[in-house]
Amino acid sequence: MITTNPVISGVAMVLGDRVNTDIHCSTKYLPGKDNQFVVGCAFEELSAGFASRAAAHRQAGQPIVLLAGADFGINSSREQAAQILKEMGVSVIVAQSFARAFFRNAMNNGLALIAAPVANPVEGQPITVDLMAGQVIQSDQVIAKGAGLSPVLMQIISAGGLLPLLKQNQGWPDLSASYN
Repeated sequence: MITTNPVISGVAMVLGDRVNTDIHCSTKYLPGKDNQFVVGCAFEELSAGFASRAAAHRQAGQPIVLLAGADFGINSSREQAAQILKEMGVSVIVAQSFARAFFRNAMNNGLALIAAPVANPVEGQPITVDLMAGQVIQSDQVIAKGAGLSPVLMQIISAGGLLPLLKQNQGWPDLSASYN
């Protein structure tokens, strides 16, 4: 059963192509620092003030819809990147394409991703994403359309990640009803 609303409304934040989340969302490059430190400085080299803008949206209770280009999450094999993005207030990422390891880590950690090319994103504007339809709307215009999330992925996102889904169901749930 899908319990998460498949439509997320929030505020757009924008990054470009080939965002290496290992560099921008990892304590690997910041020895002795914790996740909260990284939340306060993530993506600063790509977009000055990104972390503080994200913090302001998070404190205002505005979910963040992160819009990016091709190959988001390249070189990322750490779950920490997805966890930090969620801690920053990111509810969904829409990008032209995702690195495979990042895609899997994000979904396993309950961070929704939609693969779709985004035409002329505008940062700071209200934005809506229909996770099941794969549709992104900004200023009453569809700015991206990709494949929506499958019922199985929606179950994982709804549960907050793969491990919470398995725990809630004492193992893998019967999802056959999701396909009827």
